Amino acid sequence: MENLISVAKASKLLGMKRSELNDQLRAADIPTFEGNVDFEAVRAIAPAISLCESEILDRVRYIRENGQKTDRHELDDRSKQELVAEVSKLRTDLMVEQRTADHYERILVDLARRLGELQSSENEETKTTAFGLCEWLRENIRA
Repeated sequence: MENLISVAKASKLLGMKRSELNDQLRAADIPTFEGNVDFEAVRAIAPAISLCESEILDRVRYIRENGQKTDRHELDDRSKQELVAEVSKLRTDLMVEQRTADHYERILVDLARRLGELQSSENEETKTTAFGLCEWLRENIRA
């Protein structure tokens, strides 16, 4: 549970009551801890959650992992042209990665929506299979 979000914040992002989200979390056996829940687990059962929150969590994770301070003298030694070229390359790389991530996200959102529809099925076998697939998806998203 590295990406915690408060249940209250998640319910606001989803546009539902906190009690409704708590009911869904219990039904899906998603644990909460001191009023917080794993963000990826919530996204697995509620793909409509705002992506800007995910971007914020990604930025926080990046800052934590790369929190080294840059040596000011190191920057002064590089020419402005070198820095502009590097920023341009990084911007292009980021656009390619963002497009790829967006594509996979659309696939996962569609899959989660379809699994949600199957979970509402009258057929118990279909319902059980859909819950199992949701659990598998949630575990793999966390990994």
